[in-house]
Amino acid sequence: MAVTEDPWTARRDEAPEPSRESALLRRWYMRRELHLLIGIAVAVLTVLFAGQRATAGARAQLDSRLVAAGAGADAALVGIEAEQLDVVRSIEFTQGVGEMLAAGNGPALNRLVTPLQANSAVPMVDVVEPDGRVLLAVRSKGAPSPVSSRKGLKALRLALSEAQGARGGRLSEVVIYRSGPTLLTIGPIVVGTKPVGAVLAMTPLADVLGRISQEVNAELTTYDSLGAPIATTATFDPKPISPEAAQALIGGGAIATRYDWADHREKLGRLIVDHEPDAVLGVALEDDSSATGRTVSIYVALGLLCTAIVLAGFWARIVLARRRL
Repeated sequence: MAVTEDPWTARRDEAPEPSRESALLRRWYMRRELHLLIGIAVAVLTVLFAGQRATAGARAQLDSRLVAAGAGADAALVGIEAEQLDVVRSIEFTQGVGEMLAAGNGPALNRLVTPLQANSAVPMVDVVEPDGRVLLAVRSKGAPSPVSSRKGLKALRLALSEAQGARGGRLSEVVIYRSGPTLLTIGPIVVGTKPVGAVLAMTPLADVLGRISQEVNAELTTYDSLGAPIATTATFDPKPISPEAAQALIGGGAIATRYDWADHREKLGRLIVDHEPDAVLGVALEDDSSATGRTVSIYVALGLLCTAIVLAGFWARIVLARRRL
């Protein structure tokens, strides 16, 4: 029997032709413009995500560094307090100091106290009578000038009243004199059981912050209980903080973060003096995290661009090879 037709050809002829909608749908998925647009969108999102992650990582490291610097500043302050306390104790327990103070003999007191101050790192030492009159003032070069009286000083009253207490009336705090804020350590001088005066070892707070700032490698600012900056190592004038925020921080509130000036990121916490919060401590550093994010974004963009160029080169070679066949 003769074969008159190809069965496979017949089947192809009988198969239904694709609809216009399905053809358009296939062509829509295969358009090169769509693939290029998707590739560009993925590349842009990748660059943005890499930059944001780099910025967040750099900022997290900066925050950790600021917190560590704040803890280091409080620890360094304890060391300065200890230095001042050593001077106070050495003067308190020097034989003859109490008797000379009670007798009002300034020249004899000077011969006993001045060598002790000169051998220490404390720039200011005052020996005062119970009513606050300064009988002897010893100063290092560059320190604020002496004054004639410390009358009305709360720390003096506490030191004399607590002379027989557990701590012997010794205490440290930040006080604000006319010459500026000062870190003060005070102790009573006792003859027998009677306090006859007190010795004050003092360092300007600006000098304290300057010394600590070099140790922790950060900008330090001290704010009072009303939020006003009273001493700083920054090269600009720090912005005050609100009284409510300052009192909350001194009272034990969580560490706060703000931008103090331009891109200087600052952590605010408590300044611990004599184991008690006495003021607000701000620790600041320049925030370069945005620059880090931009740099990473540029590197990622260059990497994607180079990858696209390499892939385009391979694709062009394949297309040319197919056309030659």
